[in-house]
Amino acid sequence: MRRLFLSGAAALLLASCAGPPLTVYTLNVPVSAVDTGPLGTRAVVIQIVRVAVPDELDSQDIVYRNGDILHRSQVGRWASRLSLGVTDRLTERLAARRPDALVTDQPRADAATYRVLINISRLDVTASGTAVLEADWTIVPRDAAKPVLRDRVRLTASGPVATDQDVVTLVGGLLDRLAAAIDLAGLR
Repeated sequence: MRRLFLSGAAALLLASCAGPPLTVYTLNVPVSAVDTGPLGTRAVVIQIVRVAVPDELDSQDIVYRNGDILHRSQVGRWASRLSLGVTDRLTERLAARRPDALVTDQPRADAATYRVLINISRLDVTASGTAVLEADWTIVPRDAAKPVLRDRVRLTASGPVATDQDVVTLVGGLLDRLAAAIDLAGLR
């Protein structure tokens, strides 16, 4: 009788530990496909270095802020660390704008023609639906005779944040605007 009670209690305890299912979100939303031809042997190679994001955000937690408190989603996670997801999304968007170049975030056997270092110093999504992204970037040419290019941007957006999908959409939109601000057109 006692064994039956203990096994029933254990089953009930396990069932009470089960929470809502976990949803995993990615920032890699594909852009419309562009047919590209072969790059050739003298193609410009633009390497996107892993993007730096604030330490408190560089995890798999989907986070929003309410005053001084960071709230972490209980039912949603990023598919990878935020810095990796951001790097993938920005690389994808920048590559779509430069189909004539090899834009990559992967290690290369040879030195890239340009290295792009992006630092997101602020990525703040608030409970009221306001989001701010502050970033700066440096474009470093392999050729020391060419100038190092630097720029920065502050972007704001607003939208719903009632669900994790809302937060993901808001962050993705800010990242797309950041990619649009980074000018790679003149890199030859």
